[in-house]
Amino acid sequence: MKKKRYGYDRNGGGFFPLTQKFVTWFSRPVLLAGLLLSIPAFYLLLDGEGESTRLAGHGLYVVSALLMSVDTFWQWRKHRHQQRRSGKMMLDMAIIVACLISSFPSELHWGVLEWLLRLGLCSVILLRIAMLVLQYMKPSYLIKLIFSALFMLTSAGAGFYWLEPTVLSYADGVWLAFSTVATVGYGDIVPSTAASKIFAVFIVLLGYAMFSIVTANIAALFVGEEEAGFERELHGDIRALHQEVAALRRELRAQDAQMNSYIHDAAAKNDAP
Repeated sequence: MKKKRYGYDRNGGGFFPLTQKFVTWFSRPVLLAGLLLSIPAFYLLLDGEGESTRLAGHGLYVVSALLMSVDTFWQWRKHRHQQRRSGKMMLDMAIIVACLISSFPSELHWGVLEWLLRLGLCSVILLRIAMLVLQYMKPSYLIKLIFSALFMLTSAGAGFYWLEPTVLSYADGVWLAFSTVATVGYGDIVPSTAASKIFAVFIVLLGYAMFSIVTANIAALFVGEEEAGFERELHGDIRALHQEVAALRRELRAQDAQMNSYIHDAAAKNDAP
């Protein structure tokens, strides 16, 4: 079904102000933004003692759910004719429902069950973010991955500066984020609160995934150069083999022509009176 650039699509019965190409490009950043916004929402509820802070956390959960709902709606529009639903779409819908439940008011101090559910939601969100990043695991996307890793590092520094009381500057927050991701454990600055410790756990997991992809892409570049050399040599050998086979075919055709000419001459002599 063809969608118009602007106006009402009579075939589909709906209004489509955006092209399909733009929607395809726009949907993934919307999903990523929704997933990322759920992270500060979790910490606003965890670390927020004031009513306004907790209200902001609940509001961020609502915004996160709305953004992911927009992405899920467009993905459903694209794949609504498929009989089998994508597992990623079902996972996104489960995250949306969990974020909406998290947006309701809760107790100031969480019980064991609520801790497990909220940490489980954070783990699923982290898994979904990793799934979005893994699709760019190609050597041609190395620059984008490096910038993504730097963005994650600087954002983690801001998170530690916000959550950890012993971090007195943004530079110290970035240093703590780097030492946490690298797991070097210098010990000059360490997480001391529950919020910063949980944040460090997720930073380590996400950092392993991100920097492992960057390292794998760098290794793939070197391997790709060697494979390109081998491929050029292989193509040269194949071309030489094709030339030899063509020469052999020409030689066989020439021999067949000579043999046919000899047989024709011999038959002509035998038929002569």
